[in-house]
Amino acid sequence: MAATGWAQTAQLAGLWKNTAAGIAQSTVIISQDGATIHVAGYGVWAGGGPGVWHSKGAKIEGSRAKIPITYTTLPKPSFDPKVEMDLQISPDSKTLEGTWKNSLGRKGPVKFVKVEAEAAPQTTAEETPAAEGPATEAEAKP
Repeated sequence: MAATGWAQTAQLAGLWKNTAAGIAQSTVIISQDGATIHVAGYGVWAGGGPGVWHSKGAKIEGSRAKIPITYTTLPKPSFDPKVEMDLQISPDSKTLEGTWKNSLGRKGPVKFVKVEAEAAPQTTAEETPAAEGPATEAEAKP
């Protein structure tokens, strides 16, 4: 089934800030391939510690992002590692807002705001990372 509507136009790839009170440094990174999104997140919970999570099988469905997540580092010992988020995508793709629900039936509101990309750094040729691979044949390794 081809991606249609919002899945074709929503641009969710990038860095997002969670606006929830009680969670510091709460951010997610989203990569997107059509209607499929991959999400990784981090935050520090009040009364707990850092939590790390990721998503497998997240999808854009209509104007919503459905994101099942699994915590790989629990911020609190009694924290439920399985959570689902159901988020409305704003028309400009800059806000994701909706609810989270864990496997114990607890739920609450959640809102993410897209962080604007910074300008590319100005560097000299020597400082520019060569992450793209060798620039010349002479740089190639056998």
